[in-house]
Amino acid sequence: MDEKDHRDDVRLSPLERAALAEIEEGLRHDHVEPDLPPTPARRPWLPLSVVLMLLCSVFAAVIGYRTSEPAVLWCFAVLWPLTVIQAFRLIRRWMKAGGRVTSWF
Repeated sequence: MDEKDHRDDVRLSPLERAALAEIEEGLRHDHVEPDLPPTPARRPWLPLSVVLMLLCSVFAAVIGYRTSEPAVLWCFAVLWPLTVIQAFRLIRRWMKAGGRVTSWF
Protein backbone atom coordinates (compact mmCIF):
# COMPACT_ATOMS: atom_id res chain seq x y z
CA MET A 1 0.00 0.00 0.00
CA ASP A 2 1.23 3.49 -0.69
CA GLU A 3 1.70 6.22 1.84
CA LYS A 4 -1.40 7.81 0.35
CA ASP A 5 -4.75 6.20 -0.39
CA HIS A 6 -5.55 7.22 -3.98
CA ARG A 7 -9.31 6.82 -3.70
CA ASP A 8 -9.94 9.34 -0.95
CA ASP A 9 -6.64 11.27 -0.86
CA VAL A 10 -6.21 10.28 2.79
CA ARG A 11 -2.81 9.67 4.32
CA LEU A 12 -2.52 6.67 6.59
CA SER A 13 0.14 6.05 9.17
CA PRO A 14 2.00 2.72 9.03
CA LEU A 15 0.02 1.51 12.05
CA GLU A 16 -3.27 2.42 10.39
CA ARG A 17 -2.22 0.75 7.15
CA ALA A 18 -1.33 -2.43 9.03
CA ALA A 19 -4.68 -2.40 10.83
CA LEU A 20 -6.52 -1.80 7.56
CA ALA A 21 -4.62 -4.60 5.85
CA GLU A 22 -5.51 -6.95 8.70
CA ILE A 23 -9.19 -6.00 8.48
CA GLU A 24 -9.23 -6.45 4.71
CA GLU A 25 -7.55 -9.84 5.02
CA GLY A 26 -10.17 -10.92 7.54
CA LEU A 27 -12.94 -9.74 5.24
CA ARG A 28 -11.47 -11.68 2.30
CA HIS A 29 -11.64 -14.88 4.32
CA ASP A 30 -15.06 -14.16 5.78
CA HIS A 31 -17.43 -16.19 3.66
CA VAL A 32 -20.65 -16.03 5.61
CA GLU A 33 -23.44 -18.02 4.08
CA PRO A 34 -26.97 -16.82 4.68
CA ASP A 35 -28.64 -18.49 7.61
CA LEU A 36 -31.25 -20.85 6.31
CA PRO A 37 -34.12 -21.67 8.59
CA PRO A 38 -33.75 -25.16 9.98
CA THR A 39 -35.96 -27.60 8.18
CA PRO A 40 -37.01 -31.02 9.34
CA ALA A 41 -35.00 -32.63 6.54
CA ARG A 42 -31.84 -30.84 7.72
CA ARG A 43 -32.31 -31.77 11.41
CA PRO A 44 -33.03 -35.46 11.86
CA TRP A 45 -31.72 -35.46 15.44
CA LEU A 46 -34.95 -34.48 17.19
CA PRO A 47 -36.95 -37.58 16.17
CA LEU A 48 -33.97 -39.79 16.98
CA SER A 49 -33.48 -38.16 20.37
CA VAL A 50 -37.18 -38.54 21.22
CA VAL A 51 -37.11 -42.24 20.34
CA LEU A 52 -33.90 -42.87 22.30
CA MET A 53 -35.11 -40.90 25.31
CA LEU A 54 -38.43 -42.74 25.23
CA LEU A 55 -36.63 -46.09 25.17
CA CYS A 56 -34.37 -45.04 28.05
CA SER A 57 -37.35 -43.75 30.03
CA VAL A 58 -39.27 -47.00 29.60
CA PHE A 59 -36.17 -48.99 30.50
CA ALA A 60 -35.56 -46.88 33.63
CA ALA A 61 -39.23 -47.16 34.64
CA VAL A 62 -39.26 -50.95 34.29
CA ILE A 63 -35.93 -51.45 36.06
CA GLY A 64 -36.89 -48.94 38.76
CA TYR A 65 -40.20 -50.70 39.35
CA ARG A 66 -38.61 -54.14 39.51
CA THR A 67 -35.67 -53.22 41.74
CA SER A 68 -37.06 -50.22 43.67
CA GLU A 69 -33.57 -48.74 43.46
CA PRO A 70 -33.76 -45.00 44.28
CA ALA A 71 -31.03 -44.03 41.81
CA VAL A 72 -32.86 -45.66 38.91
CA LEU A 73 -36.15 -44.09 39.96
CA TRP A 74 -34.49 -40.68 40.11
CA CYS A 75 -33.03 -41.25 36.64
CA PHE A 76 -36.53 -41.92 35.40
CA ALA A 77 -37.88 -38.89 37.25
CA VAL A 78 -35.34 -36.66 35.50
CA LEU A 79 -35.49 -38.29 32.09
CA TRP A 80 -39.27 -38.52 31.67
CA PRO A 81 -40.04 -34.75 31.70
CA LEU A 82 -37.19 -34.15 29.25
CA THR A 83 -38.66 -36.81 26.98
CA VAL A 84 -42.10 -35.21 27.13
CA ILE A 85 -40.66 -31.76 26.32
CA GLN A 86 -38.77 -33.15 23.32
CA ALA A 87 -41.90 -34.98 22.16
CA PHE A 88 -43.87 -31.71 22.31
CA ARG A 89 -41.15 -30.00 20.28
CA LEU A 90 -41.38 -32.81 17.72
CA ILE A 91 -45.17 -32.51 17.54
CA ARG A 92 -44.94 -28.73 17.15
CA ARG A 93 -42.43 -29.15 14.32
CA TRP A 94 -44.66 -31.76 12.73
CA MET A 95 -47.63 -29.38 12.81
CA LYS A 96 -45.59 -26.55 11.25
CA ALA A 97 -44.23 -28.82 8.51
CA GLY A 98 -47.69 -29.91 7.44
CA GLY A 99 -47.58 -33.47 8.68
CA ARG A 100 -44.00 -34.48 7.85
CA VAL A 101 -41.52 -34.72 10.66
CA THR A 102 -38.49 -35.56 8.56
CA SER A 103 -37.82 -36.72 5.04
CA TRP A 104 -37.74 -40.33 6.24
CA PHE A 105 -40.54 -40.22 8.82
